[in-house]
Amino acid sequence: MKVLLPIMQWEASAFGRPVLALVLVASLALLPLILVPSGPSMWLAGMIFGYGWGFLIIMVGTTLGMVASYWIGSLFRKRLHAWLKRWPQQIALIQLAGEGNWFQQFRVVALFRISPFPYTIFNYAVTVTEIKFNPYLCGSIAGMVPEAFIYIYRYTQIFTLQIVIWSIELAILIRM
Repeated sequence: MKVLLPIMQWEASAFGRPVLALVLVASLALLPLILVPSGPSMWLAGMIFGYGWGFLIIMVGTTLGMVASYWIGSLFRKRLHAWLKRWPQQIALIQLAGEGNWFQQFRVVALFRISPFPYTIFNYAVTVTEIKFNPYLCGSIAGMVPEAFIYIYRYTQIFTLQIVIWSIELAILIRM
């Protein structure tokens, strides 16, 4: 957090709101591609833009990242299959997740999104299954909605608490 807070403060002060929105969308899309969690970008979106715009920024950025990860993972699907043959029980479980109709695949993806399984890894791992792109995309978006609201709510409240603390400090300084 000692490293992230100064970076977040710099981002918030260095860019205007429209540019900051684009920077946040880009970071939410690109960081998961290199397996880096994008939580701090979600925090900043919640703190700076609030519920409406913050939610939109998070959903656009994470959706772009999920689509790019799926596409990249699809390029290396055969290599991933060959690599996973070393663990036949795990590959059987992964392949089982891709069976079923559109709605069943949608449910599997949505449940993975709301589970504690790291979504940066899931974005690539899902390409090893038979899960098609449309249920993956729809299930991912549906599963990300609760997480986006949690990030926005949590860090909007922290931002509000910080304003209260600054107000108290200011009142103390004025009385001195």
